[in-house]
Amino acid sequence: MARTDSSPPMPSTDRSAGRAHARTAALPPALRRLARAVWLPPALLTLAAGLLMIKRPVLWHDELATLTVIRRPTGAILAMLQHVDAVHGFYYLFMHYWTSLFGESPTMLRLPTVLAMSGAAACVALAGRRMFGARAGLLGGLVFALVPTVVRYGQEARSYAFVVLLASVALLALLRAVERPTVLRWGLYALSLVGTAYLHLVALTFLAAHGLAVLIAWWRERREWRRPVGFTAAVLLAVAFAYPLIHLGTKQSGRQISWITVPVPDDLTLVWGGIFCSTLMAGGVLLAGALAWGGPRRDSAALGTAGVLVPVLLLWELSRVGSVSYFIPKYMFFVLPAACVLAGGGLALVRLRGAAVALAVLGLLSLPDQAAVRDPLSHAHYEYPKPLTWFAPLDYRAAARIIDANYLPGDGAAYGQQRDAVWWGVDNGVPYYLQYLPHHVKLRDVGAGESGQQRDDLWPTLCAEPESCLHDEPRIWLVSKDDGDPDVLNTVTVPEQQTLDRHFTVQRVWKVSGLSVALLVRK
Repeated sequence: MARTDSSPPMPSTDRSAGRAHARTAALPPALRRLARAVWLPPALLTLAAGLLMIKRPVLWHDELATLTVIRRPTGAILAMLQHVDAVHGFYYLFMHYWTSLFGESPTMLRLPTVLAMSGAAACVALAGRRMFGARAGLLGGLVFALVPTVVRYGQEARSYAFVVLLASVALLALLRAVERPTVLRWGLYALSLVGTAYLHLVALTFLAAHGLAVLIAWWRERREWRRPVGFTAAVLLAVAFAYPLIHLGTKQSGRQISWITVPVPDDLTLVWGGIFCSTLMAGGVLLAGALAWGGPRRDSAALGTAGVLVPVLLLWELSRVGSVSYFIPKYMFFVLPAACVLAGGGLALVRLRGAAVALAVLGLLSLPDQAAVRDPLSHAHYEYPKPLTWFAPLDYRAAARIIDANYLPGDGAAYGQQRDAVWWGVDNGVPYYLQYLPHHVKLRDVGAGESGQQRDDLWPTLCAEPESCLHDEPRIWLVSKDDGDPDVLNTVTVPEQQTLDRHFTVQRVWKVSGLSVALLVRK
């Protein structure tokens, strides 16, 4: 007899599950445990997908921001967080210690986020098993592994993969606490909320959906007060621990995300393609999730649907009425676990062969976007699949190869970034890739002023007196963000432009995506 939702979400006990259990019971103990590990195939598939071509995409300026911070001493990182990027502080500190052990190659910079997405896939499968049954858990985890976002942001040295991981951990911890509301289980749930807050405060909007799950469970057994009391206590405890970050992050939000536009009604439909990094995949997963409402576990379907829709609607409204907008796809990746759990619940209602075909179709739908997010310049498309129209991706690696092939001892460097827009990271990206090329070139930046570390900020300043910053370099490599100006000297500040023009002449200019590389020789 099929189980209905008269109590908190629990694994399914239908006939197919019973037959599968009987077959599993006949296996040797080791294989039996492996066969019941619904989390393992999704985790391994996600890991393999994340490692595939992990070095291929060029680091983009957000990843370079990570790099410039994590190279600093711990005290310097903490000092910077008082002024900017406090919401990423936990991630920066983790990456600081990670790279001190394993180095800062592209693979090592991105491996933690690959592992985070793999862990999230495991949690999706485990949550799906509790909500809809073992088959649903396995299918949901595999759907998660196929989502292009999981690869794209699993291969980015930023915190978003960890946010997805903590959101999936929080969902699983909630299900366990609602099932058996002990102090320990609510404590673990509170810990997952604190972790989420210290990675991305906006993700805590999933609490609205979690509250609905607790309300449903309480409504079923209104004499059981441990669930609402435990949930409330966990949320209050998490807010108390996260309050310093909430206070600091609120003060810094105007500087950091003021560029995000206020959403319009059409964005409520368009945003899903960005959340999944694939419009086709978004449609397929959401359609599969809708099928879950045709099964007996309506409470689980309600929790999954709320976990997908409520945070998005809440952020849309908050962004319209508040002073700052948060409505950008990458701030909503944390709904992916709930979406994939729900999709697994829908696919599990279909016969096994049909579910396998549906999974294969989803995989085929994702293939074009899976390839696109592994393109060498894909990381600049930060709202993929939305077209990138306002700048060409900056290929720091190609620029570094030109310098490495033509370098002479004594050469210096200057970096043109729309005169003073240092956040493009040209002065970080090119030297980063130079260190991994055959000549291991290190160029002195003749235009550098105070470093970001000296300023307790993300970015450095430029030299206030370029004449005094210039030494006796016979040649200068001027690497600039290319906006189409034929005069490469127009990319630096006016004082630096005058200094370079006085002492050097442009001998040759190379062009790569988004950048010009000019060789300047002394007059």
